[in-house]
Order: sequence, then structure tokens, then C-alpha cells
Amino acid sequence: MLDIFSITKLNHLSIKNKTALSFYPWKNCKPKSMVIPATPLNEANIAIFSSAGLYIKGNQEKFDNQIKGGDTSFREIPLKVNISALKDGHRSSSFDHTGLRADPGGAMPIPHLVHLAEENIIGKVNHRHFSVMGSILAPLRFVKKTIPKIIQKLKEDEVNIILMIPV
Repeated sequence: MLDIFSITKLNHLSIKNKTALSFYPWKNCKPKSMVIPATPLNEANIAIFSSAGLYIKGNQEKFDNQIKGGDTSFREIPLKVNISALKDGHRSSSFDHTGLRADPGGAMPIPHLVHLAEENIIGKVNHRHFSVMGSILAPLRFVKKTIPKIIQKLKEDEVNIILMIPV
């Protein structure tokens, strides 16, 4: 088990948040090996996968912070979204939401990818992107039910590269 209380970078967190984090089933996400994409970057279709809990206010339901273990649903964020319409629905109090609320584009940088496509650095930006709720304390439902649905959509869209943005 990870000793949250001994991690210096987390000293700013309250005892309540550190205690909650200490019960989280942390996984080692270090890849065993790196993979070089088969499609060159300047030909790739790129999509964003963000755990910021972003949703389009007035168009999509906010993530449900009352679900025990965490809301395992996802929101599709269209390419043509007005970034300022994205709202922070993340339930965690273990990080400062100020930056995310001021500029949701930091967690869903669609305009930046569009600029890279215009400069021919990447091939194209996918027509849809995905936002999920981080802070899922019961990840098995998420892995078994939500992730396969998202993967199917990414396959349908012929996405070559996914930009994963953890929050």
C-alpha cells in the first residue's frame, strides 16, 4: 500500500484528504515497454481522454458525486465545443480546482490540437473526445463497463493516438 503521509508533494493536503487517499487502491501504471505508433504523428487521428469530470453545462448532465465508489459514466465532448461551456464536475477536494475552472481547456486542450493539425504536426483532431470522473474508488465497474464503450467509439472513429490527461 502506498504511504500517502510520507509523500512530500502531498504535504499541502488536509489530514482528511490524505486519509481518504491512503485507502485508495493505487496501481503501478508504469508501462512495461514503450510502443512506437504505427501511424506517423502527422497522419494520426488524435482524441483526448480526460479525467477532469468536464461536462457541457446546459447540454449534458453533471457527474453524480453521490454515487458510492464514484460515477463511472463518461461525457462525449465534440470537437466544435465552446471551451468556456465546459464545467468542472470533479468531486475530489484533493486538488485545487481554480485552474480547471478558470480554463477548462487545460484539461481538454482541443484548440491546441486544432492548432497542431493546422500546422501539419498532427494529422487531424477527432470529432469527439471523452471526459470521465477521476477519483473513482471502485474502479472495477469503470474498467469492465465504461472503458470498453469508450474503446469501441475510438475504434469506430479510427483514432490512432489518445492524449490522456489525468487530473
